[in-house]
Amino acid sequence: MSTTVFYRSTDLMITEEIFALWSPEPRVFVLDEVQGVHVVRGSIHPARIVLMVMGVLAVVGVLVAWPVINSAGEYLFAFAALTAPPMVGSTSRALTPRTLHLVGHHLGVKVVLFSSSDMLMFGQVKRALMRAFEVRSRSMDRRDLAGYDEAYQLLNRAL
Repeated sequence: MSTTVFYRSTDLMITEEIFALWSPEPRVFVLDEVQGVHVVRGSIHPARIVLMVMGVLAVVGVLVAWPVINSAGEYLFAFAALTAPPMVGSTSRALTPRTLHLVGHHLGVKVVLFSSSDMLMFGQVKRALMRAFEVRSRSMDRRDLAGYDEAYQLLNRAL
């Protein structure tokens, strides 16, 4: 019986039976032994917090100074002070992305299965792992149903 591969890269492979990670250290997790997988968001980079505080202070400063603004140059400066924080904030989000972690329990021990700040790759790995668990559970259900069917037929013959 061939094994379905849901995700494969140079560092990681997910099949219906295993989650194999080669980097930073080789680890292989049997999916039947992995439980409670969930996403944990990493902390926000301190630069993003500083930029957000500076943006709030700039907006408050413009609101306080608004009644005394008279000239076109002052209005232009106020406009720049209001539009710069969102632009800097979106740039800081791109330059300092938040790391996401797939965390679960393997044989009762909490483990980090996968971490990445690349949202696209993280989403692909997460979806692949979900599909692998789904296929695994369906095949387990089929085995259980087949077992019940055999037991029912044996019991029916005995009676």
